[in-house]
Amino acid sequence: MQGTTDEERLAIAMVMKRLGQTMDLIGWDKRLRDLTETDVTALIEEVLEGYGAEMSRIAAGSEVPF
Repeated sequence: MQGTTDEERLAIAMVMKRLGQTMDLIGWDKRLRDLTETDVTALIEEVLEGYGAEMSRIAAGSEVPF
């Protein structure tokens, strides 16, 4: 992504751990094209839920800029 903030990059890094855990369940030996709809849905949900949760956590610890 172009123009990401430090907070966004941190949230992305934290989501990678969640994705890794989901891939552990799916199986690292599967090729992307061999993933089922359920597998892909699980990965997308991890990204969306994880990113939102991490951004909320980061924002809660930040100062209000005014």
